[in-house]
Amino acid sequence: MSNTTITEKPQAAGRGRITICGVVGVVFGALGLVLSFIPIINNIAAILGAIGVVLAIIAIVGTFRGKKDGKIVAVVAAVLSILAIVITLAMQAAASKAIDDAMDKAVGTSQTAKSGSSKSASKDAKGEQDMEGDLKTMHVKIVSAVKSGNDYEGKPTVLVTYEWKNTTEKNNSFMVLANAQVFQNGQALETAVYMDEPEGYDGSSYMADVQPGATATATVGYVLKDQSAVTVDVTDTFSLDDSAKVAHTFNL
Repeated sequence: MSNTTITEKPQAAGRGRITICGVVGVVFGALGLVLSFIPIINNIAAILGAIGVVLAIIAIVGTFRGKKDGKIVAVVAAVLSILAIVITLAMQAAASKAIDDAMDKAVGTSQTAKSGSSKSASKDAKGEQDMEGDLKTMHVKIVSAVKSGNDYEGKPTVLVTYEWKNTTEKNNSFMVLANAQVFQNGQALETAVYMDEPEGYDGSSYMADVQPGATATATVGYVLKDQSAVTVDVTDTFSLDDSAKVAHTFNL
């Protein structure tokens, strides 16, 4: 009787071992993509996107060499990370252009005031106004401040709704023209970042351009420190003395 040798085919290298770099890259890319739409905070999104790209490249190299599985995961990580970087750059470029335009308008307004326009002088000297009033670049009304859903860290928030009219001569957004702050116990509250948008919240309304003379609504969430009353304070972004202000205190 002859001896028969059975040779087992070796399992493909890396089969069943999904690349860790790819999974982590997806997490960084997804988080960066979410944050890329939020002004100021999107600086972090660019960093997360860059890290995600590096991890995605490492994952792609590993999977295409056959060391590990997860080619799709690696490619998804790369796409999400690149999108986070691209959107961040686009948002920052748009914000920079809007700020430049607003600065030009502010300079023009200042020069007009120096020429002796009594109407502008009267408007700039209104002081603090309760809940609704005129600023140098807008008419604004603080519509409401109500408790809302938790932010991405599970912290309670207050949702503030503003109704405003663009009184400049160029398209502008609430983000560019208004310095809107909320205080609790004398301390400024941080802007909230939501994973799931609560009812009544529109994340894009804060950044949307409005034509001269048009009225719009902006909603912004703020992270609460406790359950005490909050004071909403709106001034002009480019005002040096904050001589005009709209403010109101709300009990939660």
